[in-house]
Amino acid sequence: MGANHTALDAACPDCGHTQVNRLLRSGGWIRLERELQLPIAAVPEQHRWFIAVDGYAVDAHGNEAHCYIAHHRVCSRRPHPEHMAPIFSAIWQRNRALDGLAFD
Repeated sequence: MGANHTALDAACPDCGHTQVNRLLRSGGWIRLERELQLPIAAVPEQHRWFIAVDGYAVDAHGNEAHCYIAHHRVCSRRPHPEHMAPIFSAIWQRNRALDGLAFD
């Protein structure tokens, strides 16, 4: 039986929201935005994350129609994601609104 390489969900140290942690094949972990799977056309290739059949998070190499994004790019407590695709601004603003924070 294959391993599920999902850690226990963990709170972001900055915003406190629970995110999904996934193991990387390099041995590290990445915190993915929890509930969102986005159409790949909306996310630049270098920022796409996929869950491989073995449970590892892999970047930019999936053949799926939808992908995940790294939470740190859209965390409500981090600076606005300037110079990023519009989808990142939209999710950052959504996260700020959910936390009752201003967009500026």
